This record gives sequence, structure tokens and C-alpha cells, in this order.
Amino acid sequence: MAEKIMIVEDDPTLRDIYTTRFSAEGYTVVSASDGEAALSTAVKEKPDLILLDIMMPKISGFDVLDILRATPETKDT
Repeated sequence: MAEKIMIVEDDPTLRDIYTTRFSAEGYTVVSASDGEAALSTAVKEKPDLILLDIMMPKISGFDVLDILRATPETKDT
């Protein structure tokens, strides 16, 4: 079971809602507001699960996913 969840969402209201809900269920939650932040946070925090928005500023969710899959530290996330 996932213990640490990373939420990547550019809408602050949605990000807060997801964070609050998952935290209430006992998960550790880290978040990022755009694709660039998602990449650095994923490598640093090593989450068990990433919930990734597709349409984001800077780097799209699809591009973030491709990069995460190609990065040794995150390829199995």
C-alpha cells in the first residue's frame, strides 16, 4: 500500500482538497504545482504514488510522465 502520495496539480484549490483528503486517510502527502516542480520533488521525496495532472504550465503531465519513466530514481513509481 502506498504511504507517500505526491499530488501534481496546478489548481491550488484542487491541490488543497486532495491533500486534505489523503492526509485525513493517514497518507503522507507532498505536492507540486507544475511539471518542473514535480520532477524535482519526485526525485527528492521518492513517493509511492503520483497523481499527475495532464494540462499544466511549464511541462505537460505527459512529458513529466515520460521523464519520470526514464529517470532511474522514479522509473518504478
